[in-house]
Amino acid sequence: MIDLFKIFLLLAGVSLSTSHGVDPNCNITRFSQVETVVKNCKNIVVSNLEVPAGKQLLLDLQDDATVVFEGHTKFGVAFWEGQLVVVKGKHVNVRGAPGSILDAQGEKYWDHRGDHGKVKPKFFAVETTGGSVFSNIYLLNCAHYCVHVGAKDVTIRGWTIDNVAGNKDGLALNTDGFGVASRSDNILIEDTVVMNQDDCVVVNQGTNMVFRNLSCYGSHGLSFAVGFSGKDKPENHSVASNITFENCLVANGLYGIHIKAGPDFNKGRIEGVTYRNIQFSGITQDGIYIQEDYGDIGNLNSEVKIDNLTIENVWGSVKGHHARPVHIVCGRNACSNWRFTGINILGGGKNYCNYKPEGFTC
Repeated sequence: MIDLFKIFLLLAGVSLSTSHGVDPNCNITRFSQVETVVKNCKNIVVSNLEVPAGKQLLLDLQDDATVVFEGHTKFGVAFWEGQLVVVKGKHVNVRGAPGSILDAQGEKYWDHRGDHGKVKPKFFAVETTGGSVFSNIYLLNCAHYCVHVGAKDVTIRGWTIDNVAGNKDGLALNTDGFGVASRSDNILIEDTVVMNQDDCVVVNQGTNMVFRNLSCYGSHGLSFAVGFSGKDKPENHSVASNITFENCLVANGLYGIHIKAGPDFNKGRIEGVTYRNIQFSGITQDGIYIQEDYGDIGNLNSEVKIDNLTIENVWGSVKGHHARPVHIVCGRNACSNWRFTGINILGGGKNYCNYKPEGFTC
């Protein structure tokens, strides 16, 4: 029997689709569908997908494409470097549906050794351009580094990185939340919760970034590690400039703010950086720790310059006699034009500064 209602819809130009408004041929429920769907569709749903061990979920999207993760996306266990997920494309929109989870099964990799143990896969790479937006993604149990951002003109908002299970007995290490590198530019990360065992955010390289309304638990803080490529690669001199962290909480971790460079790092520059309205709670080592002897304590031959650094309205607490509210170790002639105001960090021992910022008495 002819379905007159369907004929009416087709004549009216209305597509027949799933309840999500997506062509059923653009739903990914099996890994074998990924390549074809990504090639042919702009409105994609990834639903309860199981990614085989050792395989990468590569979403090399068409311009203006949309991807929605639904249900439980689980990645099989294999000891390789990853990334488990890579998203590429221009002006794409990637989001998680309510209740959705991307699960790396990190609990099956953690070994108390992090970088020094078995090889573990990195989780999620953002490699997009053109005003792309990633929203409401829930990452569970990163085995190693959680999110790599090597992108231009991207907004990341409403994420949760949940590595709480890795806190037990110090199982998980080197589970950085967001690592920003690869000459990234015009990056906004906001309204996000990170619960992990290394840097909440670490900037290696890039320009024009804002990190705001972040809540970081158990981490090593809001960080920079510039020039990290090593002196054997002089072509990789790195710059991090025009970057702001504001309205953030860092709780129950090693450091609150951590800027690190070292004598074995490559040449680099950190310039035009502002930390504003940052709260600490229960920090166990240093509240503000800026060190240019990372990896070789006491060696001040760093080739990373830190210029025009502003830290304002930072408050909260550190705990333990060995913790310092403020700890500054600059390389020789490496630091200039720093301004600190409104620093009110309680607890711990004495501050130490071999460079004195304007407006702050160490």
